[in-house]
Amino acid sequence: MEPKLFALAALALVAGLGAGYALGRRRRRRALAETPVADEERLAWLQRLSTIGQMMSGVVHEVRTPLATVVLTAEHAQRVLDKGGDPRPQLATVLKEADRAVEILSDILDFAKPSPLELKPQPLAPLIKAALEPIWIRFDERTVDVWLEVPEDLMVRASSRHFHQVLTILLMNALDALPFGGRLELVAKREGGVILVSVSDNGLGIDPAILKGLFEPFATGRAERGGTGLGLNVARWLMNKHGGDVAISSEGPGKGTTVVLTLPAA
Repeated sequence: MEPKLFALAALALVAGLGAGYALGRRRRRRALAETPVADEERLAWLQRLSTIGQMMSGVVHEVRTPLATVVLTAEHAQRVLDKGGDPRPQLATVLKEADRAVEILSDILDFAKPSPLELKPQPLAPLIKAALEPIWIRFDERTVDVWLEVPEDLMVRASSRHFHQVLTILLMNALDALPFGGRLELVAKREGGVILVSVSDNGLGIDPAILKGLFEPFATGRAERGGTGLGLNVARWLMNKHGGDVAISSEGPGKGTTVVLTLPAA
């Protein structure tokens, strides 16, 4: 099956599961109202509902980014075609992002059944450029100046597609923090046996009082702008599986944000 068709089919399956979950929840509520249930059983049921809801939200959150890029890039390809240009570069991005949506859906299984990532030595610069490429058009449209400082000789132990996912989360967060344009800096350096990758923007910033809790599921500093609070939680989970970590800092509203990834050097 074509990757794009598979992605759409997978999303249809997710939607069906969501509908079935909602219907089952209503039926279970009626059953609970009609039949006495021990408090322990009721609590266990509520915990299962919470887990299912969290998983569903994670699926929607993670798949939304590549599919939104597919739509945006397809529109760009149409404009290029209308002007008599060659839309093949845009179509290649569409295919790549559709493939990534499929990979993310496959990765959801890791949350239920954790397994080690396939980590291998590879140069860091191409990984960062690959994550930037599909969403560069968004930064360009928002007049964000992107500054990249990544030495070509830096080598990391990483899973390319999972590290791509982490970078995409951080880049999309930075884009949300720069609604009126600004500057984004990606800087990498080696310190001993680790590689540090910092993603800094001069955008909206975050209240220091809420920084520590941002890695908790559903904690978000931008709920009013549609944030689900799952991105940083997923990013830390993936970085921990890399043997690394992620940290976030901000001096306050209006003073920008910096996120630092730590990865084992190869």
